[in-house]
Formats: sequence, C-alpha cells, structure tokens
Amino acid sequence: MHAVLSTIISLALMVTVHFVGIPAVSAKEMELSSEVQVDILMKAAKIDLEAERWIGAVESFEKATKMGVKLPGEFHFLYGKALFKTGSYKRALSSLTNYLTLAGRDEEFYEKAITLVVNAENKQKEKLRLREELQHQQAETASQTEYGMVLIRGGCFGMGDIFDTGADDEKPVHTVCVGDFYLGNTEVTQKQWKDIVGDNPSKFKCDDCPVERVSWYDVQGFIKKLNEKTGMHYRLPTEAEWEYAARSGGGKEQWAGTNNNEMIGEYAWYGSAAGGRTHAVAGKTPNRIGLHDMMGNVWEWCSDIYDSKYYEYSPSKDPWARRDIEDSNRVLRGGGWRSNASCLRTTDRNKFAPIKKKFSDIGFRLARTP
Repeated sequence: MHAVLSTIISLALMVTVHFVGIPAVSAKEMELSSEVQVDILMKAAKIDLEAERWIGAVESFEKATKMGVKLPGEFHFLYGKALFKTGSYKRALSSLTNYLTLAGRDEEFYEKAITLVVNAENKQKEKLRLREELQHQQAETASQTEYGMVLIRGGCFGMGDIFDTGADDEKPVHTVCVGDFYLGNTEVTQKQWKDIVGDNPSKFKCDDCPVERVSWYDVQGFIKKLNEKTGMHYRLPTEAEWEYAARSGGGKEQWAGTNNNEMIGEYAWYGSAAGGRTHAVAGKTPNRIGLHDMMGNVWEWCSDIYDSKYYEYSPSKDPWARRDIEDSNRVLRGGGWRSNASCLRTTDRNKFAPIKKKFSDIGFRLARTP
C-alpha cells in the first residue's frame, strides 16, 4: 500500500514539474485575430439575414466595420441590403455604392445591388417628400396644437373593414361621426408615467419609451391623478376616435400613414425589425395629421368595452361602448412591437381583460375633449 502511494506521489510531482516548465501563453496571444473576428461576425450576420432579423444583421456588420481590416466586396452588398431593410436608405446607398465600385459586372450580387440602389434612391426621395409634407402640415396646424396633443377636427367616415381584409368583428362598415377632440401625438412615456404615479411598471426601462405592462384600470388611476394635478379632463380615446385619428381624419388608410405594406416600417416598430422590444416614441414617421406610433411599439387601450357585434348596432354619432359590466374586456388598437402587419391595420380590433398587465406591448395615449 505504501509503495503504491509513493508511486502516485512521484508521478504527480513529475507532472507538476513538467507543466511548470511550459512557458505561459499570454491572454493577448490567445485573442482571435481581427480577420477571424470579421469572419465570425459575417457568418452571424448572414444567419440573421436569412431569418429576416435585419437589426441583428446590421449590428454584426457595424461591429465588423470597426475591426480595422479590409472588408470583402460581399460585405458591402449584404450590409447595404440589411440597412435597406431597416429603412436606413441613405446609409444603404453608401454601402451599395461601395460594393458597385469594388465589384465588376460579373460579380455575384452586381445586378441585385443595382436594383437595391434604385429602390433605395426612390425610398429616400419618398421619405424626404413625406418629411417636407409633414412639416408643411405641422406648420399649418401649429396654432391648433397644445403641448403634446394634436387637435383633430371631427367628421364622418366609414368605420370598419373598408378594405375587406379583416375579421368579422370589423364588419359591417358603418357611417360614424365624431366631434372635435385632442389626441396625444405620442403614446404616454415612462417618464410621464413616473412623474404622476412615481413608479415604472415597464419591462423595457427607457424614459422616452412608451410605458407598458399597465392594465386598463392602472391607466384610469393615472388619468385621475393627472387630472387632479393639471385641472384638465384627460381620458382614453373612444374606439371610433382612435380609428378616425389613425386614418388621418377618417381617410382610406389601411395602415396609419400608408396603404403600401412595404412602407409600414417607415411608420412603425413591429415584427423582427423591432428587435424584440419597445423603442422611444416619435422615432418613426407620423401619419398625415402628425400622430406618431399609431401602429406598432405598443397596443393602445381605448375607453370602450369590447363587443364583437357592436358594429351591428353602434350609434352613428360619437359611439362609445360603455355598458357597465365589471371586468369586461376592453378594446385595444394599433398593434405592438411583436405584431405582424395584419394586426397593425387601422381597422383591426383586439381585446384584453382590464385587470391584466403582464404584457410588455400594451400601453396607451391620452385624449381630451376641447
């Protein structure tokens, strides 16, 4: 037994001496070279591109640009494509132009790059046109706007599924007339909530992001405190007011600001482009009457009780479904950051229990009667 132990101890000492004699490898020598890191980032970006995770791809490409190495021509094309998909048309043009400068006509992505350049130029021109049009409209209505609120002149419109693309609860299309009202030009932010309530229930902490994970009853409590503090009479919009405003005053807009599904990303944080979270309000193009985020970012509570058959008997003047049924589902509109394009439609209706607040894609905006 003693002999065995002696042998084991001797072997252990030999192994220790052997490894002590090996020179240490520095952490710096073990780091990956910049070229290898770029290769890893390129592969990650390609996976994101295939999965249509455009923001993730852009982030990987941007890290690669900071590695200080010469980037392959393919990089500039793929980076330009990812930027185009996120709506960054000016930057996309720069990257795609770099690709065309480096590549010959026989290169794999040459024709696709030409097509993307043309599309990016057209999209950028449209973006500038919309911005100029909005600035003109905002100048015209500046005298009718109180801080953070837009005065919306009332009118009559065909409420409901005017494009025949929706669910049964969006039918029948029926004539509705609403009076003048003010509506917040953005969703209520976390800072605004904290200033009145003191806490912040949101999952994605960010002062300028919309407050979320708030129940319909939580919102009523907020509004009560806000009115006591300001002496105003804020409230949630009715469902009819919300749709009228989302459609830029009752116009024929399938999505808030556009009828082109390829342009939705200009107006909304949604789907994979949202990157799995909310974003600061007013970061996207507003609709034609200056309202930001009327689709995407967070669903918005309305004052109405939800009734799938309400359109069948709704009054035509200032409808408001308000039967006194405790804890009945309330209406949600506009879609959130995890929604698809169908849920972002201006006529889409959703519902949720007023006591629940677990979801990070439900918030609200304020309304007020003049």
